[in-house]
This record gives sequence, C-alpha cells and structure tokens, in this order.
Amino acid sequence: EDMISLSELSEHTILKNLKIRYAKELFYTYTGSILVAVNPYKMLNIYGLDMVKRYEGQPLGSLPPHLFAIGSVSYTKMIKDTENQVLVISGESGAGKTESTKLIMQYLAAVNKSGNNLITEQILEANPLLESFGNAKTIR
Repeated sequence: EDMISLSELSEHTILKNLKIRYAKELFYTYTGSILVAVNPYKMLNIYGLDMVKRYEGQPLGSLPPHLFAIGSVSYTKMIKDTENQVLVISGESGAGKTESTKLIMQYLAAVNKSGNNLITEQILEANPLLESFGNAKTIR
C-alpha cells in the first residue's frame, strides 16, 4: 500500500509494485504522503457517499490508499489549522487528472459542514474554470 516500505526503491520495483496492484484492481498506492493513481480506464464504484463517509476525518494510511484519503487529510488540516491547502494533480495526457480533480471537488463539496449551500455550489462550479487551466496545450 505504501511504496516507502519496499525493500528497494528503484524504477523497476516501483513499476513492478504498481503492476501487481493494478492486476488486483488496486489503482491507488501511497508513496509516503503522495498518492499514485493508475488510470483503470473504466468506471469504478468506489466514489460514492459511503466512501466519502468512510474516509472523512481519517488519518492518512489508516485506510487503503484512495483519492478521498488525500482529500480528507487536506480538508481536515484546512479546517483544524486554518491553513490553505494545495493538491497537485499531475500526469501525462489521459492519465485521469481531470477525473481526479472532479472527484476531489465532489469530495470537498460532500464534506462541507458550513451549512452554506453557496460554498458547496462554488466548489462544484469551480471545476470548469480549473479544467480550462489544466487542459491547456503545452509544448513538449
């Protein structure tokens, strides 16, 4: 679940570990506090409200690796410590960055406890704006 615990940390062992986990349909893997996601190229039933509730408020590593675990840690730190948080979602074209961003935004909207529907609405409506920046053509 956490590649930091691999006996040898090399490109070969990382790729081998990700391949083994992918074959078991475990598409998320930690590397310390970093979440590595491998796009399964299919719809998964692991992003419902039940999963939001499962990961909400849980410390990183207490549950299997998941996008909501990262969202939970960031949200909790933001609320508890009143510190801004940044989530960096990077990868090659087709890696699933846009979907991951949408899912994180949905998670944050779901755990919003302010009772202010305007905040939830603003979170969800921010997605097209974020997509416009994230989907910009870059020179290789």
